[in-house]
Amino acid sequence: MSQVKPLKKPPGFKDPTIPIQMPPRKVNLPPSFYPQKRKSRTCCCSCCCLCVLIILILLLILVAGCGFLYLWFGPKLPVFHLRSLEFTQFNVTETQDGPKLNAQSAVKVKLKNPNRELKIVYGETRIELKGENDVNMGEAKVVGFVQEKKNVKVVKFIMKSHEMLYGGSIGKVMKIGFKNKNLRVSADVSTAIGIGYKEWKSWKIGVRVSCGSLKLKQIEDGGTPKCSITLFNWFHLN
Repeated sequence: MSQVKPLKKPPGFKDPTIPIQMPPRKVNLPPSFYPQKRKSRTCCCSCCCLCVLIILILLLILVAGCGFLYLWFGPKLPVFHLRSLEFTQFNVTETQDGPKLNAQSAVKVKLKNPNRELKIVYGETRIELKGENDVNMGEAKVVGFVQEKKNVKVVKFIMKSHEMLYGGSIGKVMKIGFKNKNLRVSADVSTAIGIGYKEWKSWKIGVRVSCGSLKLKQIEDGGTPKCSITLFNWFHLN
């Protein structure tokens, strides 16, 4: 028995049982409904540029102000001199560990402020006295103070030393040198300085002053060793 073949649907035939699907309709929204990415990015760039411009202007004002103050006041560094050194005790004694130095001295350092309008503000000031072969002959410190304009100030340090002397001949050299006044000594001063005008005071910068070695006899005769100033441990002034 032969099967009946279904008839072919004519071209363009649409099955009425299948629902008709409409293409999605594009809805035109107002511009306010769209995210404003480009506009936000432009605003951020403008704000950053404005902040950078303001910072640059402030820096220029600060530099100009500092330059004006420098030209107006002409700030100068203080001048240091080792004025006198007097030993009230100097003994080299033999111990089980070797020779030992027991010394006590008074050191006076003269500070000169050459500025006509500016005060100099000192932080804590420390001094270290060195002898032959860098032997520590005493240390002392004083609290911070203010030096007025065109002023000369003498700071006195009372120093003590209980130093072990390593080396067979150092003790003998120290004894003989002290006795005949040929012992060479040097002083190192560490402090921090700033400037002041009326009630205003600047920040302080680290300063180290090294006074070259002189013989005790030269110091007693009024000789003053040459002192050099080092700022920030790298900027060196004679």
